[in-house]
Amino acid sequence: MKLPIVALAVGLVAAAGLAMPDVLAGQQYQPPKSKEVSLTGCLVQGSGPSVFILENAKVDPRDSAEKGQRYLLAGSSLSISFSQHLNSEVKVDGKAEVKDGPAQAAGERMNESDLPRLTATKVTHVASTCSSPLS
Repeated sequence: MKLPIVALAVGLVAAAGLAMPDVLAGQQYQPPKSKEVSLTGCLVQGSGPSVFILENAKVDPRDSAEKGQRYLLAGSSLSISFSQHLNSEVKVDGKAEVKDGPAQAAGERMNESDLPRLTATKVTHVASTCSSPLS
């Protein structure tokens, strides 16, 4: 009696396993798009002691036509210390997430959780103060 029930259970599991790829085919995990960047901006404290944001991040900080962006910073290793550069202008090399989403309205600040992530591989001190506000 137990043998037919076990065989039936094994058969159902096998059938479900074969059918599952068809169900999930349209829902495959897509990792966030990212690109290698080198950005200069103002490193500021986020909402917590281990949350850091790069404000007014630009590829060319001298270009007044380039619009500054905000990024949530993450270190690629434990050797990267953001706190020593707090409220300073820094150059950050790393991988920046490319987020497709609603555009930020003028004068409106995006929530930290919605910011694209910038995973830093190198942080270089540029100046002790931030050169310009978010543009």
